[in-house]
Amino acid sequence: MQAAFYNKIEGCCVFYKMKPRYIKRPIADEQTVIDLQQKGLSRTVAELLAAHGIDSGNYDDFVDDKAVFHSPFEMANMEAATETIRYVMESGGKILIYGDYDADGLTAAGILSLFFSDNGIENDVVIPTRDEGYGLHAANVLRAFENDFYDLVLTVDCGISNAEDINKIVSELGVEVIVTDHHELPEVLPDCICVNPKLGYPFPYLAGAGVAWKLVEALAGREAAAKYSDLACIGTIGDIMPLRDENRALVKMGFSNMRHKSLRRLAELSNCSAEISANDVAMRITPKINAAGRVGAPQAALDVLLSRDRVDQIKINRLLELNEKRKQLLEEITAQSDEMCDVKKIMRERMVFLYSDNWQHGLLGIVASRYKEKYKLPAIIMTSDGDNYVGSARGIDTINLFEVFSQCKDCLVKFGGHKASVGFSVSKNKLDELRRKLVSLLNSYDKTLFESRTYYDVVIGEDCAAQDILSLTDKLQPLLPQDKILCRVRDHVQYANSFGKDDAHLSATLACGLEIKGFFKYGAYAPFIKNGANVDVICTLETDSYTHNVCGIIEDISLENSVCFDDFYRINLLKNFAPEHDKPRIDEKTLAELVRGDNVALVFDDYETYLEYGDKISIEDFCVDVFFDSGLSKVVAVSPLDDYCFDRFDKVVCFSNSGFVRNIANALYFEARPARKELYEMDLTREVCAGVYSALRKKGKFDSLKAVYDKYLTAKLSYAQFVVALRVFEELKLITISDEYNVQLESSSKRDLADSAIFEIFQKR
Repeated sequence: MQAAFYNKIEGCCVFYKMKPRYIKRPIADEQTVIDLQQKGLSRTVAELLAAHGIDSGNYDDFVDDKAVFHSPFEMANMEAATETIRYVMESGGKILIYGDYDADGLTAAGILSLFFSDNGIENDVVIPTRDEGYGLHAANVLRAFENDFYDLVLTVDCGISNAEDINKIVSELGVEVIVTDHHELPEVLPDCICVNPKLGYPFPYLAGAGVAWKLVEALAGREAAAKYSDLACIGTIGDIMPLRDENRALVKMGFSNMRHKSLRRLAELSNCSAEISANDVAMRITPKINAAGRVGAPQAALDVLLSRDRVDQIKINRLLELNEKRKQLLEEITAQSDEMCDVKKIMRERMVFLYSDNWQHGLLGIVASRYKEKYKLPAIIMTSDGDNYVGSARGIDTINLFEVFSQCKDCLVKFGGHKASVGFSVSKNKLDELRRKLVSLLNSYDKTLFESRTYYDVVIGEDCAAQDILSLTDKLQPLLPQDKILCRVRDHVQYANSFGKDDAHLSATLACGLEIKGFFKYGAYAPFIKNGANVDVICTLETDSYTHNVCGIIEDISLENSVCFDDFYRINLLKNFAPEHDKPRIDEKTLAELVRGDNVALVFDDYETYLEYGDKISIEDFCVDVFFDSGLSKVVAVSPLDDYCFDRFDKVVCFSNSGFVRNIANALYFEARPARKELYEMDLTREVCAGVYSALRKKGKFDSLKAVYDKYLTAKLSYAQFVVALRVFEELKLITISDEYNVQLESSSKRDLADSAIFEIFQKR
């Protein structure tokens, strides 16, 4: 019966031509797929690799241990730089290293400082704070020279855009400056030796740490430089450089030479795997290194990076403390910014645009990233900086954010960045003008570019077996988090439960035998699927550390209709309906006009009623949400839960049975004939209400409301009757329910049940 019903629904969905929620990742070039198949690969694997930028030319770099290293002297000006540095080293000179406050700049500075120290060369490192801003600041160098004299100033991960500062350093101090950097080239280069792969090199996408490592390789050879490859690995991954060509070789070398004692201790305390992975570095290690700079103390991170030969627990603890401070500040900013969000305005403007006078500068980028992910729209977050606001912006994949800001440069003090990320300053009196321009530009793009897309690479069970994909994933390592292989699994749940603090996490076993796990929010799905349901899951694959079996880590999940959902449809309706009859109603013509608009939700009490009306309205560009909110802009919401966010929609239309209108603010209502009349039928009597009230008076201090029902009422009445009785008592102000664990009996005086509109509804039925 379940399979037949499932097929019926599948057929209906095809008939209605509903918009797919998940899309297979597109490939740019069919010829690439054909070429890869010539290597003996299946069509599925060839398509997967091609979609991830792998072709026949770089295939061996990924699947074999082939290392692609270029001669450091192929990089423009490398020979001149090494000649100058060798002269300083041989003459016993002292070197000032000037870096940046992020993971790339700090590891780049660490590489050169450790190399010079290992070779008996005195050196100091200067790292600016975020308040001082990115790049080389002449004032910081001049201040360092007040305490000591240096024979050479050597920049890492910065300097290429600081021609004026370098001229000032050279003219006032008479010292030579060498710039090593990897950022985009400005119109005017500094008048000094500049080493940057973008000036000329076979692979222009090295990180700042990668350039510093190539300098060490040029000075001492590749074998000697391998000693510092662990830091280059951290910097490369931390700066999200593409793991192609030499970056891939360097990161592999770094992992094989990961002997840095303080870093390994930091990894251990960060719950990294024994064999540290690129995902560990990206998600657990570099955020802690970056945290120091974000809260204004980058030296603390540098201290850990320079503690290579012994574990300096004091310095590691300091870094962990700063990370906790970063988390606390981030929570405070997020709480404040959440209150400032007007969801309808965000959707209308196609961006999040928030500012404050006292937010931590170093956390703006993280906040922007969170809102970009939450709303699937560009996010701009700013804080006060004197007469200006300084800000960070994060963009979506389909919009070039740098180009957007380039068209607003007339109202900006300065800006820089790339397609996905922009940093900028704007005068406070130009803030409104910037907002208007951004809104105008973003709304000039085709609306389809703002539609949220969830891509996958393969379908487990149809395209490939899970073990095959896991083996391929292992073979392609190291992989950055954004490069991971995404699998789609459509199957029936055999078993599910929630676990962890507040039951926030989900574990489920599918009929195919694959266990899937979801963290931090997916535990809410457990009650709905534990008795069996069809799910559509996007996940990555890994080996479970306890069972050693293949396990899917959920990236997204949606529920297919199931006969086991009938009780949930009824309970959700009973919890959320309003007993009013004067809600605004619309006719078929108005409904047809609304469906053609953007940001629209159509709400149904159950799936079969949706099927009844699906062929009568144009819903080709809608997706279906069962219970849970997907965050998409045009949805059919079937039996939405209490926390479903309807605020983001311009229009919400409830297909409601007369007398059972859902209590959704500002919703419009279309009179619908229910497909499942039994969902609305209830035997609610005075005896039932008396029994529920009596049970509530017996409620123990630690019992939940569900536990009260299970303990006293399960043999006497249905859970649906219990839920409606609670609503009657709330309406009569006999009880106040704070949450599922706390109920307060407000009065012992008697009330007439006939005064309850909810009670009367069920009496009439």
